[in-house]
Parts: sequence; C-alpha cells; structure tokens
Amino acid sequence: MNAQALPIRTACMQHLLPVRSVGEFEHLVKECEVLTGNAGRTFVVAGVDRPAYQVHAEAAGFQIARLDGVVPHQWLATAPELASHPIGHALACGLLYTEPLAP
Repeated sequence: MNAQALPIRTACMQHLLPVRSVGEFEHLVKECEVLTGNAGRTFVVAGVDRPAYQVHAEAAGFQIARLDGVVPHQWLATAPELASHPIGHALACGLLYTEPLAP
C-alpha cells in the first residue's frame, strides 16, 4: 500500500483519538471490529514519519502489520508484549492515535 495513500497519515491530529492505555487500545480494536464487521483498526504514531499500523484482535493477542513500509512487517503480540513493540513505545509516550468511527 502506498504510504501517502493512507488517510490517517495526513489527517489533522485534532481529528484523531489519542490512545492512553493498553486497555483502551484493546477496546478500540475490538470496538471497530464489532461495529464495522471489518478486521482490525488503523493506528498512527505521531511524529515526523507518522508510521501507520493495522491491528487485528486474535485469540493469542494482536496481529500488527505496518502499512507504510516498503517491506511488509507483521507481528503477533500479547497485551504485555506490546511494551516492546513500536506501538507500545508510542502508547507509553502519548503518541498513539486512531481515527474515530463514523457515526
């Protein structure tokens, strides 16, 4: 996927929802899957590059895919393992955001 084609990467930060905890992160992923019927939710890390990730809830944890890399990267991480993943680092620093669901 073309990194510049990801709307979340160019969205105004004022229009994105900050993710403040692992519990909220888990809720947002599952909420999106239940309400939209689509697997996963897209998150972005605030900063210069604004990397984007698609996260899907699975029984074993979270399937995380970086969307804007030249080489696709995918990880499977449990909630405690998120601390060692870039998403967990962004979460700890208050830099993880997602788009609100349409009403």
